[in-house]
Amino acid sequence: MRIIAIVNQKGGCGKTTTAINLAALAARRGRRTLLVDMDPQSHCAAGLGIPEDAIEGGTTAVMRGECDGVEPEDVCWEVGHRFQVLPSTIMLSAVEATAHDASTDIQCRLEQFLGRAHGSFDCVYIDCPPALGILTFSALRAATEALIPVETGYFSLRGAQRQWDTIEALVRRLGRTLPRWIVPTIHDPASRLAARILETLTQQFDPWLAPVVIRAHDSLREAASLGQPICEYETDGAAEQDFAALLDWLDALPAPAASSAPPAEEQPTSRAGEILRRIQPEQTGVPAPAIGLSPLSGGQVVPASRSLDPSVHTEEGQSTFGAVITRQGIQFRQPGRPEQTMAVSGDFNGWSTSATPLRWNPTSGAFEAIVPLPPGTYHYQVVVDGRAGPDPHNQVAPGTTEDASISVVEVEAATTEG
Repeated sequence: MRIIAIVNQKGGCGKTTTAINLAALAARRGRRTLLVDMDPQSHCAAGLGIPEDAIEGGTTAVMRGECDGVEPEDVCWEVGHRFQVLPSTIMLSAVEATAHDASTDIQCRLEQFLGRAHGSFDCVYIDCPPALGILTFSALRAATEALIPVETGYFSLRGAQRQWDTIEALVRRLGRTLPRWIVPTIHDPASRLAARILETLTQQFDPWLAPVVIRAHDSLREAASLGQPICEYETDGAAEQDFAALLDWLDALPAPAASSAPPAEEQPTSRAGEILRRIQPEQTGVPAPAIGLSPLSGGQVVPASRSLDPSVHTEEGQSTFGAVITRQGIQFRQPGRPEQTMAVSGDFNGWSTSATPLRWNPTSGAFEAIVPLPPGTYHYQVVVDGRAGPDPHNQVAPGTTEDASISVVEVEAATTEG
């Protein structure tokens, strides 16, 4: 049973929205799913139409130790087929206020409760409160993985490293490894600032950054106000596609094995240490960034430093630049300087200048991204520091488009194969 804690001590970063919609989509895909609300604000209940005055027990009872020997299904709300919720109430804040961090008994209660639920659910999503106290620590203790939503806004960027370091300290207290990834959320593809912040997050947290982005959608707020997940409110819409892409990536990851080993020592911050961390991801408990996944609506894919197809090289052994068809997708690769920002704008992403960023890879000294696309002819431009123009390294002969500022690439076979 996979147990994913969704955690960030900053409020308004999309934790509850992420928890609700990942859980709802997992249930729709046939998995027995439990959503656990560890936030006393009870937003999961509100976002799924559970009347607050009808909630009895829930996570409050679990954390008080009142559910020992109780079957998990007896205290959960069924909000859909294969979809149950363990809601919270404001009384959960009293547990936080009176609990002492050293109380191992309280820390273990959620873990023990979910242990009894092992045969009843396939996956569990835990919505953590915007604080790093006993409730969040209990969630991390019970979890097998964690997601850290980070809004692509200025203040969120400033606090992202502090968030990561604080959660790292909590994980060390667990005495075991806990795979975890940052998920960019509430992203505005039309904002140049958001694009730069996304690029900075990608550079700063590779390889701990999920290769998909949750964009800002009015439909998510509308769905929550009606007590519905997005997959019910706007089926197959752009917002659902974002969460579907995130769930696809999570599904592609190997389920983490339980481990009682202490976490590895911090890698050095030198360039040598950074390169070592990149080429030995399996030793850190962090998987290599996913490749070959279908892109989000609009072709929005966060590139990965290890995504280059090894078959794409020149005779001199150097990787090629431009747009090259590989087994994993169209490989866009451009030379540049690390202080620049680059993206690809084309008919496959609505000509957005920020939806498909190229990420600087210090190991190879180039900007890179792979975008899986079906067979067809695609027109695009390279966007450098906000200015769009033709790809100077395009392998297609000039004159194939009416506009000389637009480059073209043709996919003759599905790029996601192999």
